[in-house]
Parts: sequence; C-alpha cells; structure tokens
Amino acid sequence: MQNNLNNYMSKNSHIEQNPMIGIAFALAGTVLFSMGDSIGKWLTADYPVMQIAWIRSCSGLLLIGSFALFTGRLQQLKTSHPRDHVIRSFMSAGTIIFIFYALKSIPVAEYVSLTFAAPFLIALFSPMVLQEKVSLHSWMAIGVGFIGILFVMRPTPDHFHIAHLASLSVAASIAALTLTARLMAKTESAVALNFYIYPANIFISAWWALDGWVAPSLHDWILFLLLGVSATSALGCFIQALRYAKPSVVAPIDYARMLWMVGLGYLVWGEVPETMTWIGIAIIVASGIYVVSHGKKTPELEVSKETNTGL
Repeated sequence: MQNNLNNYMSKNSHIEQNPMIGIAFALAGTVLFSMGDSIGKWLTADYPVMQIAWIRSCSGLLLIGSFALFTGRLQQLKTSHPRDHVIRSFMSAGTIIFIFYALKSIPVAEYVSLTFAAPFLIALFSPMVLQEKVSLHSWMAIGVGFIGILFVMRPTPDHFHIAHLASLSVAASIAALTLTARLMAKTESAVALNFYIYPANIFISAWWALDGWVAPSLHDWILFLLLGVSATSALGCFIQALRYAKPSVVAPIDYARMLWMVGLGYLVWGEVPETMTWIGIAIIVASGIYVVSHGKKTPELEVSKETNTGL
C-alpha cells in the first residue's frame, strides 16, 4: 500500500505492535496540533499574517535542522531531487499563509473541518497520480464528504467568506504535498521532506513580514516558540504512533482535533458552531473516517501531518 510506511515499519520491526500506545501517541498529536492552531489564531489578533507565517517557517526550519544535527541525521538532508523539493516548498508557502489567514477570519471549527477535505482530495487524485485504485464505496464516501463541505461553507452572502476557500486551498495543498511525498519516498527521507518545505515561504514572506514588523513582547515570543514546537512535536507523536499501530488505526484518531478545536473555540473565543455547520462537520468526519479506514489506500500520515497545521 504505502512503500514508505512499510519501509518505516520494517525498520522498526523490533518494536512490538501495541495499538493502545499508538492511539495514545496519536491523541497527544491531535492535542499538540490543536494547541498550535489555537496559538496561531490568538497571535493573528495582534500580528500580521505574513509575520506569523515567516516566523513559523523560520522556526520550523531551525527545529527540524536542529533535530537532524543533534540526532546524527544531517546526511538525510542530501537529496537527488532538488527541483521537486523546490516545487513542494512553493506549495507549502501558500499553505502556511492561508492557514493563518483562515484562522484569523473564520471560526476555528469551520477552518479545521474544511481542512479535513484533504483525505477526499488525496483519494480523488490517487488514481491519476499514483495509479492507485479507489473502491466504489470510497468514491461514494468522497461524494458525501463534499456535501458536508458545502454545509460548512454555505456559499450565501451572510455566511461565505473568502477564508473558506483559503481553508480548502490548505486541504488541496496538504493533498498535493502528501501525493508528491509518496512519489519521492523511495529516495527522500522524512527529514528532507519536512526540512525543504520551509525555504520558499521564508523567502516569499520575508519582505512583507519585515516591512510591517510588529515587535513581539517576551510573552508573545514564547507563544511563537510554542507555535513551532507544538506542530513539530505533534508530527513526532504521529510518527511514534505509526511505530505501535497500523495507519488504519492511527488515521481516524486525527478527527479528535475537531473536538479540541470546537471546545477551544467556545472557551477562548466564544464561538458556537451553527446547526448547519454541525451537520457539515458530522458528514465530513464520518465520510473521512470511512475513507481513511476502509479505502484500499490510506493517506501517508508521516507527511500529511506536517501540513495540517501550517507545519
């Protein structure tokens, strides 16, 4: 199914499969991702989106570079496909900017639910990109999932916001990054695939970030640091989860993020999803769980998790 995941599991075959430990790591990952999204939304109240995206990309590059340095994995940054990494880096640049723009502009529950369109898009384009077959039942679940997306977006003048499209763009970018990573997985390490997604955004957003720079307080510098650490740690949790449990067990756990984000949206910002939004969320979650659990091909978590919260 997924050569990269199979190779990863074979390298760690000495680790005994324990689904409960895998689920625990995955749940910890959802909490950390939700923490990162919430911190990002909090920071958008006082700082320009481009500045947040630039600092986030710089911290991501430094964190993964430090990880490679201190764990003796610098060799894994060598690549035989620099052009492909450049393409993926430009993909992720728009993703990071759209993430913070969407978090700033619409309720967190709507943002997160729309990013869960990624598994539908991965399954939709897998036959063309990876020549992977998708079952009829999965096609039906994908169609139902997009109906749920329409419930959340509700393209009416009193509800629709351009940030809804930005959220869908995030989902599309997650799908593209995942599919391209699976194509590159035979020759490129997970460290390289994560490291090289940041340079383009650092370059693209630098002028706007520095031109409109708002000097962060010490407290907010800590929040910026936590924003980077939470997403990077969350990715590590999901990788650990895959060492103890099958992808089909780990993948559905990601939907717990919806619970955390709805709760945080209510407690911190007083956001209460409307009835139509609840219906859309329920449809998206149910369809998404079916696609990632019953589809013949399960999306690559090790890569897709890096983009779900802006990396």
